[in-house]
Amino acid sequence: MNLTDANRPLRVLDKVLAGGLGLGNVGVVMAKHGLGKVAVLTSIAIDHAMDGRNALHVSVGKSVSSVRAFHDEVLNEILTSLNVSGDRATHMTKVERHKQIYSFSDSKGFNVAKLESTIEFLDQHAGFRPEMIELSGWPDFEALEPTTMASLKSLATKWNCELWVSAHTNGEMPTNDKGIPEVISRCLDDIEVLVALESESDHVNLKFLKTHGEPKNTGMNLQFDPKSMLIRWR
Repeated sequence: MNLTDANRPLRVLDKVLAGGLGLGNVGVVMAKHGLGKVAVLTSIAIDHAMDGRNALHVSVGKSVSSVRAFHDEVLNEILTSLNVSGDRATHMTKVERHKQIYSFSDSKGFNVAKLESTIEFLDQHAGFRPEMIELSGWPDFEALEPTTMASLKSLATKWNCELWVSAHTNGEMPTNDKGIPEVISRCLDDIEVLVALESESDHVNLKFLKTHGEPKNTGMNLQFDPKSMLIRWR
């Protein structure tokens, strides 16, 4: 396998975002239910681990076993899509070494302080300091406290990591003049990159609404293939 394959999630995002999300920044992937928000973020997290960079997936509302099973499925699809053969076990071992999964069953009791406690525990007791965090199942943007996104931004800055969050949207949400749901647009000062997923036949389009600057439709569009778990140029 050529680890510089152009369709690997990190390779594509790094080029589109001129270096990726960037350490200390928060990125949001928003979509309606079932379009693959977690699949996109999980593929990015696994790609970090394939590069030897520590990735932490914190899931709120699901069990560790179900999240781990999904990660294994995504990793298997990525390795298959990249035609990995003889060195498959080596790459799987490397991903396991650089990836951690934590799960919290109660979304009502979860907060930024608990997220930071998890990071501190891994750093102090496992020698694992994440360079990328995937946070799924929280926060609920419709019930978001005013300081939550600022706190997540501060955490990403403090721990010098990328922090990706998934946001559930629906067609009934009021939007601003740029088509961004108001529950998300009010947090844009603390969001460095905003990506919307839109379904189209057998793939999902990634539409970049904010990339390291003013919120706008950047005109950059990518495709996520849920079969290969790869992000491709449109």
